Amino acid sequence: MSDGTREDAATSNTISGGIFFYAVVQGRDIAVQLPSQISPALSGLPAPASAFTGRDKHVEQLLADLAPRTGGAGGQRAALVSAVSGLAGIGKTELAVQTATRALNHPNNWFPGGVLFTDLAGYDPERRLSPVRALQGLLHALAIPGEHIPNGLEDRQRLYRSVLAAYAREGRRILVVIDNASTASQAGPLLPTDGTTAALVTSRHTLDGLDARLHDLDTLDEAASTTLLGQALRHARGHHDTRITDDPQAATVIARLCAGLPLALRIAAATLAAAPTRPAASLAAALQAEHTRLDKLARPDRAVRAAFDLSYQYLTFDQARLFRLLPLNPGPDASTTAAACLAGTDPDHAETLLQHLAEAHLIEPAQAWGRWRMHDLVRLYADEHGHTHANTDQRDSARTRLFTHYQDTTKAADNHLHTLPVPRALHFPDRDHALQWLDAEHANLTATATIASALGHPATTTSLAFSLGPYLDYRRYFDDWITIATAALAVFREFGDRHGEGQALNNLGLALRAVRRFEEAIDAHTQAVTVFREFGDRHGEGQALNNLGLALRAVRRFEEAIDAH
Repeated sequence: MSDGTREDAATSNTISGGIFFYAVVQGRDIAVQLPSQISPALSGLPAPASAFTGRDKHVEQLLADLAPRTGGAGGQRAALVSAVSGLAGIGKTELAVQTATRALNHPNNWFPGGVLFTDLAGYDPERRLSPVRALQGLLHALAIPGEHIPNGLEDRQRLYRSVLAAYAREGRRILVVIDNASTASQAGPLLPTDGTTAALVTSRHTLDGLDARLHDLDTLDEAASTTLLGQALRHARGHHDTRITDDPQAATVIARLCAGLPLALRIAAATLAAAPTRPAASLAAALQAEHTRLDKLARPDRAVRAAFDLSYQYLTFDQARLFRLLPLNPGPDASTTAAACLAGTDPDHAETLLQHLAEAHLIEPAQAWGRWRMHDLVRLYADEHGHTHANTDQRDSARTRLFTHYQDTTKAADNHLHTLPVPRALHFPDRDHALQWLDAEHANLTATATIASALGHPATTTSLAFSLGPYLDYRRYFDDWITIATAALAVFREFGDRHGEGQALNNLGLALRAVRRFEEAIDAHTQAVTVFREFGDRHGEGQALNNLGLALRAVRRFEEAIDAH
């Protein structure tokens, strides 16, 4: 080694003579020689599952990212790091393993150096690997002896990346698979930087800090779900086990109740495999009850609830509280404003909390920005925790705030649907904006009106039933109109409100006539006439008689119609 004296033209930092093993750290520079007699452990990829379906598009996209590419000068261009994210149990690891297996077996020999695989267990506090520990394992897999592995993170990172680059220079390109990372800081030090080595990362969070190509994994559709059930069961019991294909109706129910979550579907298949005489219909029936569904989706070595637990424990107090309150929204999705009402905060803060939950894939944005939805099984899980923390979260007050929001805003929107001029409501500048809001909230409002009375909010049911009538008539949502008018009628009768009962009967008759259920409409209007006449409401009686006449005319009972009019 040169002593670097002043008479040298430049300081030399090379090693000559002596004995060294593969890698020597000299300040910030690393010289690497690959081992010739020791085989690296570059085949640690888990075996791919035999049951795998519904992910062809995702596999193709990931393979396209992993394929070697050449630049304009013929040199290899840096491969993208691909980060796959999604809900716990969505199949991220399986997708990465299936993709890596196909990449390793590619006829063009994309990865002659093999694959490095590490499970960071990022969401398990007892098993979580730090980047320092993960690098130690990866360097061992690359055949670097323990005595040559430095202690610090930066030194290990430089050595690791230098070894990967040396493999690439010798035509032994490696694929790195980093599974189950919880943060970008946990995965980042394990990523190659040589411009040739490729990497796949999986996480329950969207790791937008890795400068990676992001892939969001969604649930399986119904067809893929039933196929997965059949594949998994036949793999466990042999091709003669045709319980899934023999009872497609039960298979569809199981798929629907598992909500397309591969973990749940595999557990359902394992449950059937463990009981070879159990019909698929029996399991479908067992999963119907919401309050025990998560209990049924469990095996001794895995469970849907346990998978969700690992994500839930990473939430802050405010995030966890909103997560627990979201199932109070009766409809399929919730607006940011509705979530703010639940949390008792402003929409800006609510949106921040919702975005964090979405990045953790515990909720997902709907197609229209500003609306959020939950996977069915996550909703059950969140609701369980919501009941446990009902006092802490002030759950009843949260529901009251939400229902009041729906009730008051619907009244304001309804004001814009009448033909007569009305004072401008503060909520909406004009009729078009009112209709846009009603269209977006239609499913939530209908669900709220239907169940509010059973939850101790009868005034919400009756208020929404009357305020929504003109909108449901205008949009021709007649079945919904019948449903909420019937719900309101039950409330008025329960509380002995005869005037309200007459109005509800009149509205119900209108909705029934719109769907050509004329005899039922006649009966409803006849009852309304009786109620209004009973306490002398001549205006209400006149409306009911006129509507009765229209219903009678529809069935050609003209003399009775004339009499009613």
